[in-house]
Amino acid sequence: MTMTSSSSGTGSASSLEVFCRSVALVGVAELFDKTWFMGLLLALRYRASTVFAGSVLALLLHTVLAAALGYAFAKLLSPFWLNIIAAAFFGVFTLLYAKDCYMDDPQGDAVEEGRKEAEADVDLGDGSDSEASTNPKASLTEKDQPSELMVFSKSFMAVFIAEWGDRTQIAMIGQHASQPLIPVFLGSAVAFTLLSFSAVAAATLLAGQKISSRLIHGLSAVCFLVFALLAIRDALAHKDDQ
Repeated sequence: MTMTSSSSGTGSASSLEVFCRSVALVGVAELFDKTWFMGLLLALRYRASTVFAGSVLALLLHTVLAAALGYAFAKLLSPFWLNIIAAAFFGVFTLLYAKDCYMDDPQGDAVEEGRKEAEADVDLGDGSDSEASTNPKASLTEKDQPSELMVFSKSFMAVFIAEWGDRTQIAMIGQHASQPLIPVFLGSAVAFTLLSFSAVAAATLLAGQKISSRLIHGLSAVCFLVFALLAIRDALAHKDDQ
């Protein structure tokens, strides 16, 4: 079996298609996810630009780690099996999101559920988390506000830890392993940057809004099913390479 690298670009999909697919994959997996709400909650409390910088850096580091692991896997397996494995992962995620959709309360609110999940993991450090999550202006005039470096560090660590072992991280490794490395990396990085921006921008826009969690999980299941089918298509394109 000939060892091939995911960066070789020999797949059936064009670089533009792989880039767009990566943007869509990361966007679907991350939007209204705990990591996304982590950035939103921090932006409610601290300067949005600092939170954005810390969040983006943390997620870009995850992208680098996923690229490195994906590249390593690409050295061990042929493109056919890499795409089969990626399709299997995407299929599992399809089932997980479908299960979430089925189990969701029909009246469930994705915004509120995501906010509560993130609040359980993030510590804003001043004992006023609950107030800050509902009132963006809470305590902004206090003299003991943390330094920008502290806010940056807190944003980086909170988002990095929240993303560790997340479905998106596993999906990115599979995508980096089975597709050309550079367009996948760029697509993932662009998606994370846009998601981080949307999180801090939505800090006030989503106040009082309600979005069906069943709808979010249902759409995610459909999207990952499409990703799985595309991976199977790419695997079949490499079948003769075995």
